This record gives sequence, C-alpha cells and structure tokens, in this order.
Amino acid sequence: MLAGTIRTSLFSLLAVLALLLSSPVQADALDDALQKGLVGETPRGYVAPVKSPSAAVTKLVNDINARRRAAYQNIAKKNGLTLQKVEAVAGARVIQRAPAGTYYKNSSGAWQRK
Repeated sequence: MLAGTIRTSLFSLLAVLALLLSSPVQADALDDALQKGLVGETPRGYVAPVKSPSAAVTKLVNDINARRRAAYQNIAKKNGLTLQKVEAVAGARVIQRAPAGTYYKNSSGAWQRK
C-alpha cells in the first residue's frame, strides 16, 4: 500500500513540477541560471545559489522555492505523507533528470556538476 501511495505521489509530483515551471519566463530564467551554474538543485527538491547570488538570482530562487514548497505541501497533504518525504523524493527526481552540466548538492552537501 505504501509503495502505491509513493508511486501516486511521484506521478503527482512530476505533474506539479511541470506546472510550476509552466510560466515560460520563469522556466527560461531558471534554465538559464542552471546552465550558467548560478543555481543548482538540492536533495530536498529546491534550488539554491551555487555562489554569491545577485538580487535577480535571489528573487528567482525564492520564487521557485516558494512554488515548489506549496506544491510539495499539497502533495504531502493529499497523500498522507510528510513534507520531508515529498521533498526527498522530489530532490532525487529533479537531480536524476537534470541535464549534464547542472550543479547539484551531493550527499555530503558539496556542489557537484553533473
């Protein structure tokens, strides 16, 4: 039963992540920041600055993370999961699907390029 719930949650999560970035301007800005190595993905499913961010990068990170957190909370509530479980699943999936060259935090918390 738990495996089915997690699978359903994963499907919901992927759909929500696609919707989160449905704004072409925001998706383009995030893609650009990821490609330039300004931001990277974290194991908790959020983006973070790789180096000292500009005001624009800070705003982008805050906007993306607020949307992701709201989506994760919604998925957790609908599926009877903890927010931390949803964040962990989302983080693993986002890192796994990130294109080559994307920065991500490894298990020791250091930035690594895919």
